[in-house]
Amino acid sequence: MTVYTRAEDVSNALFARLRTITKANGYETDIGVRAYKGRRNVDESQVPCVILIEGADSATDRPGRIPSVAITQTYVIAAYVTVAHPDNPNDDAHKVLRDIKRAVFKDDTTLGGKVLRVKYTGRDIGPRADGVPVVFVTVDLEVDYVEDLTNP
Repeated sequence: MTVYTRAEDVSNALFARLRTITKANGYETDIGVRAYKGRRNVDESQVPCVILIEGADSATDRPGRIPSVAITQTYVIAAYVTVAHPDNPNDDAHKVLRDIKRAVFKDDTTLGGKVLRVKYTGRDIGPRADGVPVVFVTVDLEVDYVEDLTNP
């Protein structure tokens, strides 16, 4: 089995899972219909959507195993969805949060044995003006893997 040793591989694996989030695949929302890597601005024509944002990483030396380092990479998964009831946007926000968690952790906390660990570190439902028919959520993750610095 191939183990991920590059940040790009981890990102691609998470992104592929997010793209599966459609009602046709048994999820509650269709945020995976439009998926983006790193996009910061979204307009109404792009809703529903999901965005994978790569955050900072931290490296720890692995004594006796240089040139490999233990990496903890942070990710923010953001999603926008149109709400069914503008007065109760959190109802739809919770559906999106469930869908993201199901997609990321569908088989375990190691992306199918490809990384050391995927850790859920929190979530947020973004503030919005009353009556706006769109809600924004984020899910925060940390992924631990070992990077080979000779093949980054």
